[in-house]
Amino acid sequence: MGCGSGGTVQQLRPPAPSEKYLYTDKQVEARRYVSNIALPVAVSQAEIQRQLNANLPQVVFEDNSYDDNGRDDMMVKVWRRGNLLLTPATAPDGSAQLAITVPLRVWLRMRYGAFGFSAEKETQFEINVHLNAEAGLNPDWSAYSHTELQGYDWVSKPVLKLGPIDVPIAGIVGRALHDKKKSIEAGIDAATQANLAFRGYVTQAWETLMQPYQLSETYRTWLRVTPVGVQMTPFRWQGSQLTATIGLQANTETAFGERPAPPPARPLPNLVSSPTVPDNFKIGLVADLSHAEALRLASENILGKTFNYGSYAVTVHSLDLWGDEHELIIKAGLSGSLNGFIYFRGLPYYDAATQTISLKNFDYDLETRNVLFKTASWLLQGRLSRSFQEAFTFGVGPQLEAAKAAMQGFLNKNQLAKGVTLQGRLDSLTPDQVYLTPTSLLAVIFAGGRVRLDVDGL
Repeated sequence: MGCGSGGTVQQLRPPAPSEKYLYTDKQVEARRYVSNIALPVAVSQAEIQRQLNANLPQVVFEDNSYDDNGRDDMMVKVWRRGNLLLTPATAPDGSAQLAITVPLRVWLRMRYGAFGFSAEKETQFEINVHLNAEAGLNPDWSAYSHTELQGYDWVSKPVLKLGPIDVPIAGIVGRALHDKKKSIEAGIDAATQANLAFRGYVTQAWETLMQPYQLSETYRTWLRVTPVGVQMTPFRWQGSQLTATIGLQANTETAFGERPAPPPARPLPNLVSSPTVPDNFKIGLVADLSHAEALRLASENILGKTFNYGSYAVTVHSLDLWGDEHELIIKAGLSGSLNGFIYFRGLPYYDAATQTISLKNFDYDLETRNVLFKTASWLLQGRLSRSFQEAFTFGVGPQLEAAKAAMQGFLNKNQLAKGVTLQGRLDSLTPDQVYLTPTSLLAVIFAGGRVRLDVDGL
């Protein structure tokens, strides 16, 4: 079987494998990966307390008529005698509440009389009112606050003597506070909601993220982020900070060449409440090895090389390659004991250990193997195919390391716009696959990490 050293040189013409591609470069570049970008929210206890004091009026309520409230013969004025005090509190489900103590001074004047004679008496005393508030955001981003009066305690006991009669002032004051509780609660609610006007800040972050960002000028690589949804955790206390996390769900894409167009503008969607918000970020780093570059590198290692098999010898005089769906086809022109072409095929993959694009399941194309088995079985010993497999192994580590460094540099407190800063870290590199396109072998590596977006004022 095969041709002898003195025999006629065999002409080798097996049929060529087809050329087919499942992807274009643009399709690989435009692959979207779901990411989550954390937008932390923190408001200090001191700031909330300051805002509450700024928004709660000095005079809490005032009644200057004896004749209203069913002619109760009583005038009352209640005002703050100092700043209210805020204390962090926690609901049974772990969400944050505000325990608020409001120090009040009360002035009371009563009218009494009989048989056409009347007299007036007045007194002042001090009291601490205790309230509890819980707050959050509605799906439409409006703030809500629910404040409830919990009770009160006396700082100085009220004493009012109307002639020989001791009037039970504590009960009267209690009823007056109960009548005015809605006013006190509404004042606290308004002040609390003023601290939770987050929509403008989140809209700013949402719109800023939509702009394409250049990762590498050398490799003309761009990151495009398309936000698609928003989640938020309940408010919780962390020490003296009222905190929550807004999570922006987004699709990330890697693009090459000129600056890509930003995605179409989308309004900020409704907020979805969630117990937790993920912050895992994922981007596809791409090593681009063109067909021309692959041929150049492989040619340096195998073109012109002669392989001896006893009395037979063949020299590689030409190379070509293309894709057949997922597999790379290699066409080699041989001269010597055989003249003609042979075809190999293998599945490109990224070898993380060596940072190379390599070929697995590498072998002669079936049609080539059948022809060689009949005409030159000595060429099936494996040495030639191993040499080709080694020649078509390409190092892409420097390109991927550069892409990783560019991505990490992008995440190092990058100010995307005035008041909007992106920061994070890359934790892992996970191989996806090597995509064959009409022009390139594209090795996609998933870069995973954690990313947060800081907005001034949040």
